[in-house]
Amino acid sequence: MNVLIPITITDAMLTSSTVAEPAAGETAWVASTAYVLGDRRIRTTTHKVYECVQAHTSRTALPEVDTAYWLEYGPTLKWAAFDEMTSTKSSATTTLSYVLRPGFFNAIALYGMEAASLSITLKDAPGGTVVDSRTIDLSAQPRDFYDWAFGGFKPLASIVASGFLPYPDPELTITLTVATGATVKAGIIAVGDMSSLAGDGEWGGTQYGAKAEPVSYSYIKRNDDGTTKIVRRHAATDMNVSIILPREFADAAVGVVQSVLDKPVAWIATQATGYESLSVFGLGSGSMSYDSFGIATLSINVKGLI
Repeated sequence: MNVLIPITITDAMLTSSTVAEPAAGETAWVASTAYVLGDRRIRTTTHKVYECVQAHTSRTALPEVDTAYWLEYGPTLKWAAFDEMTSTKSSATTTLSYVLRPGFFNAIALYGMEAASLSITLKDAPGGTVVDSRTIDLSAQPRDFYDWAFGGFKPLASIVASGFLPYPDPELTITLTVATGATVKAGIIAVGDMSSLAGDGEWGGTQYGAKAEPVSYSYIKRNDDGTTKIVRRHAATDMNVSIILPREFADAAVGVVQSVLDKPVAWIATQATGYESLSVFGLGSGSMSYDSFGIATLSINVKGLI
């Protein structure tokens, strides 16, 4: 069981992207302008979209502080992949690429992807020598012959890439691609430090019986006359796992869980092929059972973010 704690990506770290800001369809906010209810404008300083909630004509206060007239709606298209929600996605036509200078890191997790392939290139310094290069086919295997013949390949929505050597000032390029002219998307790009909750023991780890639990926030609205309609909302995936570990690593594992109790992180039960659903980005909690002199059991519950 691993935990990847993401680095907060800043303006200085994001050196280039195939997505502009403002992107197509986005308009920058301008002071002393007439706005009507529902108008949406972006601020490149905060990388947020704001929605007008009260019509006005000549206000100069910035939307992020003028809360009586503006409501934060979400991230800009360029920065959506670096917020805390998989449902807010960065997108582009054919190719979505970011060049980052994140500092020390050893792993990358991506969630909410809609892409055919992923390319990762790591240089030891900006413009330096390529020290790691990976191309990953995101096509999942068909479930049966019918799917193979008629359903097409369904791309993986999440993936974890680890084992990167840390450098003090690396240049990291992450590129997602699809067929020419199609739309490629990414919900979360998490770059950071991944560590094992089981420590470096020679035995232990995630146990069979781990559960991935898809959760829908849609609901059925019932009218007075008895008719109903489905109000569709976002969905998420929760996860419940148990980890057996040597007792001497138990206190360190509890410390890691305590340190991220209120932080969205990537919880990765296993990186084995075929268990992609046991990787969830969300808020986790847990309990440690000291079972015997040499054995402990850590139970982890993760609430996935939409």
